[in-house]
Amino acid sequence: MSQPCTTLGDAEARPPPCRDFVEQQIVRAYVRLMFTPDQGNGSRTITIMRIGSLDVRLTEHHQNYDLPTFPPLWVELYSPESNSIIAYCGCYEFDEDELDSAVELALSAYARLASLQ
Repeated sequence: MSQPCTTLGDAEARPPPCRDFVEQQIVRAYVRLMFTPDQGNGSRTITIMRIGSLDVRLTEHHQNYDLPTFPPLWVELYSPESNSIIAYCGCYEFDEDELDSAVELALSAYARLASLQ
């Protein structure tokens, strides 16, 4: 007999995934982002994963020459319900430290969901 599937909306009832899985999802999203059309405002966004009512997104902003130190890549916790970004971290090239920060941000969605309950 098959086990019932837990939906993404039930994320608060499930334990967080392992760090390696989240890291793989971020790297795959980065590759998919290269094939995502521009949104017309100089940026591209793709959803990495959904955790309950929150989206973990990857957004690329084309370089702003007025702000040359502004990171082009942002991993964001986004709430579709409030249409707002809750938390984010900027990245330049997803080196080891940046990827680790992005994974931590994604995993923090589980704790944020518990606090919203």
